[in-house]
Amino acid sequence: MTIIVRRTQTNITSRNVLLSAFAINTIGTVYHLVGGTPEVMFPVYAAELPPESSAILDVLWYQMAALLAGTAIVSFVIAFRDEWRKPVAWLIGTYYLVIAAICLFFSFAWFGHPWGLVQWVLFAIAGLLLIWAARTPAEADKTRTTLIE
Repeated sequence: MTIIVRRTQTNITSRNVLLSAFAINTIGTVYHLVGGTPEVMFPVYAAELPPESSAILDVLWYQMAALLAGTAIVSFVIAFRDEWRKPVAWLIGTYYLVIAAICLFFSFAWFGHPWGLVQWVLFAIAGLLLIWAARTPAEADKTRTTLIE
């Protein structure tokens, strides 16, 4: 008697890379809100800026928190959705590399060295991981047939 077994082989490398990006984005979100808010936003509130300026900075601060949290969730979801992985990982990965470049530029502009705004490191790592995952061949159609006799 012959038994035919069809198994889908998944390349766990891209899934693990995306889950790593999820972890980095989650850590970044928590650090942004818990560590960054007192360090950045409390002095903004104490500076007695015009209400319009404080409001815009508030919006930008929490918009970045939403971006970090949203990309963490999306990184997790696309780790298990092969059909979404490539376009979404390219989009977020490229966007993160742009943010890393902006942070690095202003770090040099304001502080004269790369460590004034260290956020660029997390954005660069997450961006590179996402692009790596996007470049990994599609996993969905890799089915192996095994004959067991």
